[in-house]
Amino acid sequence: MQPRRTSWTAVTALLAAGVVGAGAVGKLPGALPVLREDFGLSLVAAGWVVSMFNMLALASAVFFGFVADRTGALRACLLGLGALAIGATLGATTHSTITLLVSRFIEGGGFIALAVSVPALIAAAAVGGSRNVALGLWSTYMPVGFGLALLATPFVLAAMGWRWLWWGQVFAAAAVAIAIWRLRGRFPLSPPRAERTVASITEALRHPASWWCAIAMGFYALQWISVMVWLPTLLQNEHRASSLAASALTALVVAVNAPGALFGTWLMHRGLARGTLISVSAACMGICGVAIFAPALPDGWRYVACIGLSFLGGITPPAVLTSSQAYARSPAQIASLQGLIIQWSAAGQFIGPPAIAAVVSATGTWSASAYVLLTAALCGLGTGQLINRYERRLLAARAAI
Repeated sequence: MQPRRTSWTAVTALLAAGVVGAGAVGKLPGALPVLREDFGLSLVAAGWVVSMFNMLALASAVFFGFVADRTGALRACLLGLGALAIGATLGATTHSTITLLVSRFIEGGGFIALAVSVPALIAAAAVGGSRNVALGLWSTYMPVGFGLALLATPFVLAAMGWRWLWWGQVFAAAAVAIAIWRLRGRFPLSPPRAERTVASITEALRHPASWWCAIAMGFYALQWISVMVWLPTLLQNEHRASSLAASALTALVVAVNAPGALFGTWLMHRGLARGTLISVSAACMGICGVAIFAPALPDGWRYVACIGLSFLGGITPPAVLTSSQAYARSPAQIASLQGLIIQWSAAGQFIGPPAIAAVVSATGTWSASAYVLLTAALCGLGTGQLINRYERRLLAARAAI
């Protein structure tokens, strides 16, 4: 049965699950200098520690979405929180680089399970027009979780050491899992098992616009995560900022992505085309990306460019993440479409940090990083135009019927 009204308590618990998952990403940038010292990591090796989190998503997020559709979104969500707790426990107790990489791999699996399952649960817990609002709020989970973890990092490092960042994730994942389990009655719709056939679930994956949206998310993620991951290191190494100052400045940059996502949600409600929002957002990110790494600009303006990249880039996630609700023909297809989006997003996150590290290591300067960001921005602009073209044809075809 569909709920008679939106359960915002359940939606809040689900958003908390996303925040915990994003915290697994955000705890690393501020801790990278300490990890590099403890484990003897080079800059490129540290980039791979960051990217290992996305290794599983890069290869199998669509499969995770399909499994979540087949087995049920609630089960997938709880398993995801469990994997985050297990991976963090392993990371908190290791003294081996290999084990640290394995722990990040497990955490990445938990993150994927959350990312593909929670939107379907939100769609079940929300009703009518509030469903798009709830899904728009879901698009803020990454900056909120990333920013909170990043902001907490210097205090935890100073008081207890980096391992307690990992233990904090264990406790948070367990608490959220308990809350969601207690609220399981607020997710009344589980699609009938007869609806969960391979053909019905994968049908939406044949929608061209679904692929263009997912690819656009990948180009956005490449730019955003690259800047957020390396900004603390850049501030500490190049500008001699303290750990606290670097984390605080980066946390502010991360945080403005959330109001950017809400702004994108508002623009969607105002009727702006999905592809237009993606193209404009990509163009703005490209301009800001060039400015961030332009040595001729004063440091203050370069930091403003970081703020602009994060805020204006935030327009893309709601445009993309709400597409699963728009393109899915039944609730049983939502997780599969989210899996497609997460897989391309993971590809961007996997490629971005090591690409920046490789360019910096090869040239000896951070300014060459602008070429990586600008290339991704131009590709994102192009995918937005393809989405617009396809949706215009789709509307024209419907009007002709």
